[in-house]
Amino acid sequence: MTSPKNKKPVASWLDYDFFKEGRRTIKSLTVILRTVGCQWRKCTPCGYWHESADVTQADILAQLEHSLRKRPDEEFILKIFTSGSFLDEREISSETRKEIARVVEKRKEIKKLIVETRPEFVSAEKIEDLKVVDHLEIAIGLETADDFIRSKYINKGFSFEDYKIAAKNVNKSGAAVKTYLLLKPPFISEKKAIEDVIKSAALASPYSSIISLNLCNVQKYTTLEKLWKRKYYRPPWLWSAIEAIKEMMKQDENVVVMSDPVGAGHKRGPHNCGKCDMEITEAIKKFNRTQDLSVLERLAEIDCECKEVWHALLNFDDFLFGSNLL
Repeated sequence: MTSPKNKKPVASWLDYDFFKEGRRTIKSLTVILRTVGCQWRKCTPCGYWHESADVTQADILAQLEHSLRKRPDEEFILKIFTSGSFLDEREISSETRKEIARVVEKRKEIKKLIVETRPEFVSAEKIEDLKVVDHLEIAIGLETADDFIRSKYINKGFSFEDYKIAAKNVNKSGAAVKTYLLLKPPFISEKKAIEDVIKSAALASPYSSIISLNLCNVQKYTTLEKLWKRKYYRPPWLWSAIEAIKEMMKQDENVVVMSDPVGAGHKRGPHNCGKCDMEITEAIKKFNRTQDLSVLERLAEIDCECKEVWHALLNFDDFLFGSNLL
């Protein structure tokens, strides 16, 4: 007998998001479905697969229906995530995916549908199944355009070329691509992490409608957590996120840049000194909703002593880590 908890999602919540197609802010409903989990399970920072369970496809549909009870009465964006790949047949079967599409299609107030997947599961047929709303977005966790960093430090299991092929197929099928980039994976200094994510955004933007900057946090039962506990890793500074977002915005005015600072202000998440963390986090969230760069530029007025510490860290980067090291 299936567990009662399998009929409820891992989490679901209401928020506001920037709706690029209308250049405005509208409500969003995020749903994290509990599935059998990601097949790969080897990424150094990722512990999401611990949320997996032995669920049935009927359970998954029940989870979605449960989440939609709290949907807004007005138009909204629906995000359906699985802590894995929505297009992976092992997690979401073809029939379940089509049934989910039928459920979504009935609710005309849903203006955009967003799902996540690894590139190897992308196909024109699967995308066609989901084109039941005006705007469909496929999110892919590229993390970095640097194959060495992605392979050796993150252990993602695919190449930049794999990502490009998948992204081109998504765009060709009439959907949009959201690309996830990771700020400060393990074994990279603060300065090099900023430089890498800015460069990666430039390389990924030709294939992307939205660049989502993910600030690395320390999840339980991961390789990254082992490094963090031994003092070999510190999550990124929030100042670094602000710097990266501003530079990414200047590179391509047609690409929307967003960032969800999960765990901000906590020792396992992106943080500064603790005094200015919440003000910066709220500014990032406001920027997400408005895409108004002046929201972040006004943070230059914050007179917090930790900013000088951050500047010093960047200035001495080559001395501390060596000019030839990432």
